Amino acid sequence: MSVKRHIYLWHRYLGIALCLLITMWFASGIVLMYVGYPSLDDEARLAGLPTLEADAELASPAAVMERYGDVDALRLNAAPGRPAYHLRQGGEWLSVDAATGEPLKLDDMDVPAAARRHAGAGVAALEPVEVDQWTVSGRLNAHRPLVRARMEDDAGSWLYLSSSTGEVVQATTRFERGWNWVGAVVHWIYPWQLRQHPELWRQVVIWLCVPAIALIITGTLVGIWRLRVRRRYKGGRMTPYRGWHRWHHILGIACVAFVFTFMVSGLLSMNPGRVFTSPAPDAGQTNAWADGPLITEAAVSPAALLAAAPDGVRELEWDRQAGAALVHLHGADTSRVRRADGSPFEPDADALIARAEELVNDGSITESTLLTDYDHYYYARRNDRPLPMLRLRYDDAAGTTLYINPETAAIESRIDHSGRWRRWLYNGLHSLDFPVLWERRPLWDVVVLGLSLAGLAFSLTGAVIGWKRLVGRVRVKRRH
Repeated sequence: MSVKRHIYLWHRYLGIALCLLITMWFASGIVLMYVGYPSLDDEARLAGLPTLEADAELASPAAVMERYGDVDALRLNAAPGRPAYHLRQGGEWLSVDAATGEPLKLDDMDVPAAARRHAGAGVAALEPVEVDQWTVSGRLNAHRPLVRARMEDDAGSWLYLSSSTGEVVQATTRFERGWNWVGAVVHWIYPWQLRQHPELWRQVVIWLCVPAIALIITGTLVGIWRLRVRRRYKGGRMTPYRGWHRWHHILGIACVAFVFTFMVSGLLSMNPGRVFTSPAPDAGQTNAWADGPLITEAAVSPAALLAAAPDGVRELEWDRQAGAALVHLHGADTSRVRRADGSPFEPDADALIARAEELVNDGSITESTLLTDYDHYYYARRNDRPLPMLRLRYDDAAGTTLYINPETAAIESRIDHSGRWRRWLYNGLHSLDFPVLWERRPLWDVVVLGLSLAGLAFSLTGAVIGWKRLVGRVRVKRRH
């Protein structure tokens, strides 16, 4: 049997096996353009918290740190029904009464009240849950087991509350859940029974993408071999096929480039071989940038911070950036940052640049720019990201660029040569996140939706052809 014949057969049987999956990938991708996977953003989380009272008698953060030892994150809010410090130690959260310093258990927290306050509606049912379809994210591991609250609102909301802190950590609506079953769950191969095993899930997706790419490559070869532009088939046709095969051939030739890059970039999203770096700064850079304990003796009491702040503060969050001990005062729609001793925090750009010079061992800063608009690597197509942003470029071998918030001194993003490749090969080719498109919406919507519909029509014709062949084979066997 010739090589060409093998390619024909590989394309036929790979198509029968995978055509429906590829059809679902395109259809679910269209849904994902407008309905993302449920998540609770910080603005919604803060809006559901009660306002902190300035006259409350609360322990100082220094006293809490002295009692509970090494803490790498500290917040104060009234999510459990009373003011409470939330401490993270070794990846686990612990809540303590802000007045007495005593640990809070789930029984001490008014979970139904927290749910009612967040949704503005009654609670239909409370039930414990370790993990379900909407709580598979690893960021929720420190809060498990969770408490799921089914709300009596018009949106059919489900809230998930932490058993460690009493806070709402995830929220979904009936609309989101319904569309995600034909959106993210299908597109990402995301059933929770598989997704709760991250490496197994990752390997499953990779090994579904590989034969799908082989299907597209063999189909491209077959399509080119069967296409006649000059010496045409009978009747002046460029394709020998009729019916569904004809449409499959024509659509395949027309959109093969998009279908191929869509599938390859989907594979790259799984980072096979771990070839791409994360946009988050590494632990060494984060520790060097913080440089010091989270809380010092100079940190003032919550009452002093709240007394000097405008009304409406929902949460205090202590932080360490650029060697400075800080506290963020989060309101429902605004956040302010001050030094932990209560004095104003106004970071100097030159001081930030000088400090950042030490973060990259084998390079120095060659360019510093204050961005007032997004660039190719720091941008927001769906969610807003803070601006202005201080961009620092280094001359190290990795080609590092850091993005530092000049108001909070936090490192918002990091990118190097590997990350740039990922940005274009995944975000660029899979979501068409090119500035010429996403800066001019709805141009992005028109282009992406048009190409996705073409890919859907192409893969749907393949699904019909595969089904007809299977049914035909079954009928032949029955006759025999």
